[in-house]
Amino acid sequence: MKTLTELSVPTDRAPVAHEAAAKTRRRAGLDLWVAGVCLLAFVPMLAFSAFILYRDLASQEQEAMAALSRRATVAASAIGHEIDSVHAELRTVSLTDSVRAGDVAATYALAARLVESDPRIGAITLTDESGVQRFHTHRPLGALLPASNFTASNQLLFRGAPRTVSPLMAGSVTGRPGVQVAIPMDMGPAGTLVLRASVQLAAISKRLNEQAWPADWTASVIDQNGVVIARSRDPEHMVGQAARPEVLENIRESNGVFRAPTREGIATVAAAAPVPGTGWHIIVGRPVAALDAQLRDSMTQLVTAWVFCAALGVVGSVLFAQSAARQLRGVADAYARDLPVPTDSGIKEIAEVASALAVARRTAAEAFTEITRARAQALAQLRERSEMLDVLAHEVRQPLHNASAALQEANAALAVESQSTVREPLARAKVVLGEVQASIDNRLAVASLLARGHPAHRGDVDIDTLVDVAIADMPPGQASRVHVERLTATRTAAMDPNLMRLALRNLLSNALKFSPPDSAVTLRISDQDEPPAVIFDIVDAGPGIDADLLPRLFDQEPGSTPGAGRRHGLGLFIARRVMELHGGSVTVERNSERGTTMRLVSPQGAEE
Repeated sequence: MKTLTELSVPTDRAPVAHEAAAKTRRRAGLDLWVAGVCLLAFVPMLAFSAFILYRDLASQEQEAMAALSRRATVAASAIGHEIDSVHAELRTVSLTDSVRAGDVAATYALAARLVESDPRIGAITLTDESGVQRFHTHRPLGALLPASNFTASNQLLFRGAPRTVSPLMAGSVTGRPGVQVAIPMDMGPAGTLVLRASVQLAAISKRLNEQAWPADWTASVIDQNGVVIARSRDPEHMVGQAARPEVLENIRESNGVFRAPTREGIATVAAAAPVPGTGWHIIVGRPVAALDAQLRDSMTQLVTAWVFCAALGVVGSVLFAQSAARQLRGVADAYARDLPVPTDSGIKEIAEVASALAVARRTAAEAFTEITRARAQALAQLRERSEMLDVLAHEVRQPLHNASAALQEANAALAVESQSTVREPLARAKVVLGEVQASIDNRLAVASLLARGHPAHRGDVDIDTLVDVAIADMPPGQASRVHVERLTATRTAAMDPNLMRLALRNLLSNALKFSPPDSAVTLRISDQDEPPAVIFDIVDAGPGIDADLLPRLFDQEPGSTPGAGRRHGLGLFIARRVMELHGGSVTVERNSERGTTMRLVSPQGAEE
């Protein structure tokens, strides 16, 4: 039988068990310490992420407001461009020879053609200072007409205003509501009269709705009196109604973004933008409920992503702590036992990866700084270029126009006093001044055309009106040398009237300049079916173009000076650029010692 001493645990096993327990405690303590350090390092990152989350939500709200304001500004610019386009067509009519000669019948015919070719214009009227209407395109010439409804705006025009844009008013003849664009027009012997075009509300509504508004948004055009001219939602009932007082108050206080209900009572966040040159405003409203829902959705997504990333970060920290603790224990054990430290430890690789990431982050930050600086410089250069063009247009062209007007007045005064010895130098000065003005116009056109990246905006243009205006641009005494030859019955064509006028004017000017003074220049108008196009041929009787100049004839060489038999400079470059924007071409069809034929081909049909 065994004694109690024989059954007891050997005394040498107790220290071994105690040492193993202590080692386990040390291992657990090291694991907890490394995990705590990792989590402490991760806590600031979590706090910073929460701050970024809050900032991102605020930024999204601000971006939504800014997007609303941008949409309102874009819509206001589009409506302003529509009004400017109608104003440009009225200016085109006012510059024709028949208008300057005071021919009311010819002016009526031009106006009637313009109304027929442009669906945006409902009617055109001619009114004198006392409010008497000389003609209305809805009535035959000479018909008895009521007095004009626009006496106040007429007075502004006779006092020097370049144009007026009316609020929503009923026409004196048709009685239909509309808005009017009016300009003063010098008709020579007939005096200064007012040419006024009635713009169809449907055209304004069409341009407003080209912006593709979301279904729950509301966009409105408000006139000077606070009346709705056009509206994206329920226009049949809302056009002609007064805007809500809250909206008008914010417009008066020039608040860009504000909260106001629609006429249907829907609470919206709205943005207001003035329509340039009209006194109108664009109001774009987005329902507050939709905006709040979008922000809530964004917050939910961001919070979900943040919680997921935080959880991954915590789990990753714990796993990394365990791995790092194991590696540290291995290094410590190797050191304690005086053994070589293992070179395959992951700590070294982690440090190298962190260093590489830090270098990559610094490189990315430097690259972003350089890109930001380059972008700022590019924007500054673009702003400087735009400002320089504005200064050139205002500081150079305006004095030249004033000088031309002064020469005209002096010439008229001398004609009355019969001082023929002075009239001839004045006439030469006027020609030189006209050439300077044409040169400046060409340089400004080059600056604009080179920066233009999109095709020309083409609308239906009356061909005869376009040709009349281009011929009227010729120097005094030269327009009569241009003979128009029509080989087609086509009356209108799809093109940009201002750009095509510029191209025709430059080619006609060249043809007149390089032809004998007593010779005629023919402007031949024709068309073709395949592919459909309108063709303008300018035929002169000059000495032709030098052969060495033909390869670079349409290139931009503003420094070249035309000589005998040479036709080069900005004019032909502008013509080529205009036709490129139309998807067409300008070519030399005939070149001989007996004359030259230049051809403009303007494609028709669907735009490219």
